[in-house]
Amino acid sequence: MSYLHIVKKHPQILGYGALHYFFSAIGQTFLISVSVPYLLRDMGLTSLGFSNRYAIATISSALVLPLVGGWVDRARLSTLSVLGGLGLITACLFMFFSARYALLLPALFLMRFFGQGSMVLIGSTAIAKFFTKNRGKGLSLASMGLSLAETFMPLIFVGLIGLYSWENAWLIMGAGVLLVFIPGAYLLIRNHLPGQEESGAINNSTPVNDFTRRQVLKDPHFYLTVPVIIFLPFFITGIFIHQNLIAQAKGWTLDWMAFTFIGYGVSKVVTSFLGGSLIDRFTARKVFVFYLLPLAVGLIFLAIGEHKVFALVYMILLGMTASLSSLTGVAIWAEMYGPKNLGAIKSMVTTIMVVSTALGPIVLGWALEQSLQVTLYTFSAIILVLILLSYLVVNRKSP
Repeated sequence: MSYLHIVKKHPQILGYGALHYFFSAIGQTFLISVSVPYLLRDMGLTSLGFSNRYAIATISSALVLPLVGGWVDRARLSTLSVLGGLGLITACLFMFFSARYALLLPALFLMRFFGQGSMVLIGSTAIAKFFTKNRGKGLSLASMGLSLAETFMPLIFVGLIGLYSWENAWLIMGAGVLLVFIPGAYLLIRNHLPGQEESGAINNSTPVNDFTRRQVLKDPHFYLTVPVIIFLPFFITGIFIHQNLIAQAKGWTLDWMAFTFIGYGVSKVVTSFLGGSLIDRFTARKVFVFYLLPLAVGLIFLAIGEHKVFALVYMILLGMTASLSSLTGVAIWAEMYGPKNLGAIKSMVTTIMVVSTALGPIVLGWALEQSLQVTLYTFSAIILVLILLSYLVVNRKSP
């Protein structure tokens, strides 16, 4: 089934998923970072002070997420969306009052939990459970909501700050959740229940029994899969924060490094459509084996290349891996352990992933300060080991 046919046949569930991906921006680093200079100025914080609070909020939200993961599998989607929306509104209100009443830490916690955590978890789980035969394409289409937010939300937020203030900008974001997200999500999903599947759809992956979270933890293949899943968030968080070290070592300007993000974004969108089709044709497991390969090639290009065009090539290849990661990172759990308890399983993995992102800047920062080339070649070798692990996962015996 083509993307156009899927959109025509299932506009409601796709819109529901995309809406959650889009509004997850409120808790994503790329949007929160826009208001950081104003927070530092008005609250008298140092960059380290804010970073410590952000790390505490991020890790805390990740540790709480598994406690609600199972509920995502059982509750009505409309209920989940309304509660998630109310949580985001509360986060925005706390941020509005943060400078006056020392509410920054709880505001960041709520943003990370309800934004980055719950919104993506609810939206992606709903899509992965609903679609079977076209799961890859469904996830690809829904994730366009986040791509749209990454493109336009920072610009909108900067405009709001210019017109009003950073506090009022967050208040307007909360109003958007109240007026757009909550009624939109409710109307789109009111006739759908969790676990509904496409009528007549047959997945081309090997059928599996639905595992509980406890059974997943007893499966050795789970522990082979997790390192491959969490590597990219760990790496990409660290490498993005330390782009200045790459620019310094190569003699490139920071303006050029910022420009290369255009290649990254375009690559993500294009690969998302291609990746969705590949998953539906070959299964997420088989695509999962190769998802890190573009990054490995990109790191080698970055290591050997001195001309600034190599930075653009590297970012394009990184965008390919990032896109395939977001698609396979949801679908593979449904294929391996069934869709019934997908929310519980994915929330558990998300916790591990977020903790890894807290370590990424520390590890990558230290390594890049020692030697750029050694770091790039080392991580290329690590990727080859992870590809071998993912191959073992794909060729596992069906549970």
